[in-house]
Amino acid sequence: MLYGEKVYMREPVREDIEELYDTCADEDVLKYNGLSTGVMTKEYINSQFRHLTKPNKKELVIVTNSSDLIGYVYYKENSYTRDVYSIGITIGKKFWNKGYGFDSIRTLCSYLFNSKKAHKIELEVVCQNKRAINCYRKCGFKDEGIRRSKYYYDGEYLDTLVMGLLREEFI
Repeated sequence: MLYGEKVYMREPVREDIEELYDTCADEDVLKYNGLSTGVMTKEYINSQFRHLTKPNKKELVIVTNSSDLIGYVYYKENSYTRDVYSIGITIGKKFWNKGYGFDSIRTLCSYLFNSKKAHKIELEVVCQNKRAINCYRKCGFKDEGIRRSKYYYDGEYLDTLVMGLLREEFI
């Protein structure tokens, strides 16, 4: 388990599927989580659950100190270079603007830099997701570029922002 100030992250268990669905199936959450159909089913979450044990990708559920399951994070080492990890996060809407995302990202970065000896952590975020971009910048991530028309949602293509954080930049 990984422990932050407001949250801890643990391995998911099958009993988390229902709660993850209820937390993450909101339309505003779906808009930016990479599911281009905009429809999340329990079967979809269950299929993702089966992939959680893949060696190149690790997912952890995020739980508040008061035991609310609020979302999940993932990380994976990139195949094109050593010690570079990609990360992502999804948090339920009713938990936005409470500092949980910041604490989750900082805790995950600390783990990757200190335990996995990461050289760099990178991510990609839809340019319209200002809340997430501000959180990542607050965590120390720097803008690295725009990928034009990379993300498809609700009938239109949107740009994504590539962001990165080097070990020496992490405070």
